[in-house]
Amino acid sequence: MTEHELAQILYGDGVRLRPWTRRDALEQERWPPYGDALHSLWNIPRYYSLDNFLPSWSAQRYVWAVDNAQLQMIGRISLREIDLGQGHARLGITLGAPYTSRGLGTEALRVFLDHYFGPLDFRLMKLDVAAFNIRAVRCYERLGFGHVGEDWRSAGSDPALRLLDDPQLAHLRPFFRRNRHEHQVLFYEMELIRTGWLGK
Repeated sequence: MTEHELAQILYGDGVRLRPWTRRDALEQERWPPYGDALHSLWNIPRYYSLDNFLPSWSAQRYVWAVDNAQLQMIGRISLREIDLGQGHARLGITLGAPYTSRGLGTEALRVFLDHYFGPLDFRLMKLDVAAFNIRAVRCYERLGFGHVGEDWRSAGSDPALRLLDDPQLAHLRPFFRRNRHEHQVLFYEMELIRTGWLGK
């Protein structure tokens, strides 16, 4: 994985991926909030035990901006937990609220996966996703990601949890549970291997 490969601009149908800049971070702060009332629970961090402690390379992160056909910055794709020796990394993707449900995130991922398994020469991509984020889960499944595990994560006292009493959200309740101390949210662990992607 060379600096040239990391700095390449990637093109797809209606999207462009390029290296992230400070200006993009400022632009992201201006995105309007998501309409999904539970969006604050999408990105609960994973818990690492001492038995699964990540070495120093885990702090490394690479980030790409996603632009639409009008060259508006609409999202970001990142890699973290990068292990060059084992050939895998963990995916992160965020799309601005005005640009969801248009197929742009799926197209951006298709472009990125070609680069990830091609010039960047990774063998495996990992990701974790909130199970109740059904739109995201289905997107990953369509791209070929398979379920390899799941875990429950503490949601603390997030005010959004009160919304689960709404009858219209009853279908999401199986993805949440309450023990004596806290509410928890179910997350799926998913993976995609290079042979599975290149053979599509």
